[in-house]
Amino acid sequence: MHTKVDKKRVVDCLNMALEKELAAMVRYLHHSFIVIGPGRGPLVELFRGLATDSMNHAIQLGEKIVALDGHPSVKVEKVEEPGDQTLEEMLQENIAMEASHIEMYEEHLEEFSKDLILKLMYENIILEEATHYESLHMYLRHGTPAYK
Repeated sequence: MHTKVDKKRVVDCLNMALEKELAAMVRYLHHSFIVIGPGRGPLVELFRGLATDSMNHAIQLGEKIVALDGHPSVKVEKVEEPGDQTLEEMLQENIAMEASHIEMYEEHLEEFSKDLILKLMYENIILEEATHYESLHMYLRHGTPAYK
């Protein structure tokens, strides 16, 4: 298994993804703390659910790194402290983050295309990231139909 890919390169890619997922978890938790207003309850639940999904991706990535005889990073991609944010700013920040994650995973997927196990793992993560992106984007829509 995994003989068709460069293990060191794979571990480097997995660690990059791990650092991004850890940062996403921090960002989503932070947003769950600072969101205010009448819709706070469901938004706290949304952000904490997304934080949990990021943690689950981090766990999956970390376990795969160790399975490949690598060492999982403890670094967290830098998360800027924006201060007070509106809900719209939080959502836009999260949408941009999810888009960058999808792009990174798709780039890695091209490299892993010859390894079925890694390919399937990344395809599942991409599907979840795309679902996050779409869910967050729907919060910003103002009565615009999905299809015109």
